[in-house]
Amino acid sequence: MSVRANVILTSFLCLLGALNAFALIVNLSQPSRAAVRGMNYQNLIHDPDFTRAVKSIAEQCSVNVDLAKLKCQGG
Repeated sequence: MSVRANVILTSFLCLLGALNAFALIVNLSQPSRAAVRGMNYQNLIHDPDFTRAVKSIAEQCSVNVDLAKLKCQGG
């Protein structure tokens, strides 16, 4: 690879890194919103029925973090 190509590639990778850092600092992600039975996120985390349901589902599942997969028994 020529010197010019190395300089261009390095510059491009630095630019991508800078854009990524900017996106993390500015936090361009939109927060997730829950809407179950007209309840917002705060209501849901304090609702005992919802909490119990989520815990019972989570107990039946395992997460493969490497593959970003959720595997549940019976499904």
